[in-house]
Amino acid sequence: MQSKKVVAVLTCVLLVASLLVGCGGTQEKEPLPTIRFLSDDSEAAKKYAQGLQEIIRTNLGIELVLENVDFKTRLQKMRDHDFDLVFAGWGADYNDPMSFLDLWVTDGPYNDVGWSNARFDELIAQAKKSTDQRERMDLMAEAEKILLDEAPIIPVYWRQRNLAEHPWVKGIVRTAFVPSNEWKWAYTEGRPGGDNVLNLNLGEEPPDLQSVTCTDTVSFDVLNAVLEGLVRMNPDGAYEEGSGAAESWTISEDGLVYTFTIKDGLKWSNGEPLTAHDFEYAWKTAVDPRTASQYNYMLFFIKGAEDVANVELPDPEADPDAYKEALETLQEAMDNMGVEAIDDLHLVVTLEAPSTFFLSLCAFTTYYPLNEKAHKEWGEQYATELDKMLYCGPFVIDEWRHGSKMVLKKNPNYWDAESVKLTEIHFDMIKDINTPITMYEANELDVIGVPGDFIPKFQAERPDEFKQLPEAVCFYLECNLEHPLLKDPKVRKALSLAIDRQEYCDNVLRNYSVPAYAYNPPSMQGAEPGEIFVEKYLKDYLPIKGDPEEAQKLFKEAVEALGYEAPTPPGK
Repeated sequence: MQSKKVVAVLTCVLLVASLLVGCGGTQEKEPLPTIRFLSDDSEAAKKYAQGLQEIIRTNLGIELVLENVDFKTRLQKMRDHDFDLVFAGWGADYNDPMSFLDLWVTDGPYNDVGWSNARFDELIAQAKKSTDQRERMDLMAEAEKILLDEAPIIPVYWRQRNLAEHPWVKGIVRTAFVPSNEWKWAYTEGRPGGDNVLNLNLGEEPPDLQSVTCTDTVSFDVLNAVLEGLVRMNPDGAYEEGSGAAESWTISEDGLVYTFTIKDGLKWSNGEPLTAHDFEYAWKTAVDPRTASQYNYMLFFIKGAEDVANVELPDPEADPDAYKEALETLQEAMDNMGVEAIDDLHLVVTLEAPSTFFLSLCAFTTYYPLNEKAHKEWGEQYATELDKMLYCGPFVIDEWRHGSKMVLKKNPNYWDAESVKLTEIHFDMIKDINTPITMYEANELDVIGVPGDFIPKFQAERPDEFKQLPEAVCFYLECNLEHPLLKDPKVRKALSLAIDRQEYCDNVLRNYSVPAYAYNPPSMQGAEPGEIFVEKYLKDYLPIKGDPEEAQKLFKEAVEALGYEAPTPPGK
């Protein structure tokens, strides 16, 4: 009897032990979740994404699943948060680090990743209000360090612009900031087949030609030709009185109130007068929450603009009374916004705080005028076809074959038409790498971007035509924080350390782009003339050669803590 009890006890002990083992350290871990890697579908974009895929596979042992889509679809997927990892880029809209950092505040219109950090938000808010340039830079530097440490985005490289331009092309004004091409002053001299027609390649169908919602550089290149703000960059890079729709302006002693006098006699392409009211309507439309413009924050320098954008509108069908009340609140906020056309020729703008770069902002796409009557008449169809859009710039769209070609012609109603020498601009929309090269060599394209693999050829064979220009552009990975792996900052840090940025620039891009050791590129100025923000505050903050061993260690710790099986990098 005693022996049976002993056997029973031993059996129970063994059973419990086996259960403990089954629930303990020897339990099989789950395989890693798939990470979809979203990028564009052009030949160059595919190559660049594959290069990062290979580096991460080699250094971390994980396989990113590539998803290549057209440019417009990629932008929409980012807005819909329909990605795990995406290769994205940003070009500065003005020469201040805020142009990059402001994107990542909590619930910001470009914060596709879902990242939130209260201290980061606080620093950005303080920097916006400060009138002390050194204090602003100190605040923004601290904010960027938080961004880099938590790594919701992973900077990879600062882009270098490589162009080939035939010798007969003259007068194109280029800047490091967007819009980066100024076509008004361009002309040709001795062009085969006749002068003053410019053949270019956009590389894509422009995704959005509504100035109040446009966000991409492809569309900017078109809009800067067919529309015009209060000012326009002159050939020397300055924003002078009389350069755009504004004849002149005055600024109050405290730097808060700008009074613009609009040129008398300005016309839209349909012959209607262009007035100060077109600017007021455009700016208020851009910040109207019903517009859902991702670039609405560009107007937050104006008093009350952010209050307009922040009005919450409930579902009109679910709660019509609350919606009606919200519309009244919205109208009140719009009435209090610091932009008012006091008559057809005078626009008064009141800022939240003095700004050293507000006039340059007035040349930016979101600040362009908009004809209220036409915009409301065509509604959602506005700017989707050449005959559903009004123009006020040096050119008008004369032909638009979607996905193939766009032709601009000189605008006879433009106030400064006599200064515009080009009669036509032809934009092709070719995505592959080789065709534009062939067309350039056959004199069928006048200017092209030169892919990295072709740079040695152009340097050797066409050294006088090859141009290299710095850009205020950073390319980076965005990590969707809803992903079960990428929500962990240690995983994101491991991804950042796994990337040998120097190798990527040298062997994949091969276009003289610069490995990014921080987010803000070297084109962004600091507090004093000649000071470079990133060099003063963030020099070598990220290791450009990466640190694969530390990356593997961090990644293993993170994924195992999350309950997943850590992969073994090749060769380990």
